[in-house]
Amino acid sequence: MGLHETARWNPGAGLGSNPTVTYTAGEKTVIVTLECKRSDPDEFEALGEEPINTYKFRLAAKCSCWDGCSSK
Repeated sequence: MGLHETARWNPGAGLGSNPTVTYTAGEKTVIVTLECKRSDPDEFEALGEEPINTYKFRLAAKCSCWDGCSSK
């Protein structure tokens, strides 16, 4: 739905807001909101298409945390 080379990172609007990664392919846009979740299992949720050709998802995972997937 989106091309890897079009990835744009948005760190969020401030304290308490979640970062996003946006991808595009032609008229289509995919927005993935990253949510830090320290416990298993990871979650990937399709939130819908709104507006047309804009697809929204939520990824809740350890690798979405600011310290990434480190085992520290």
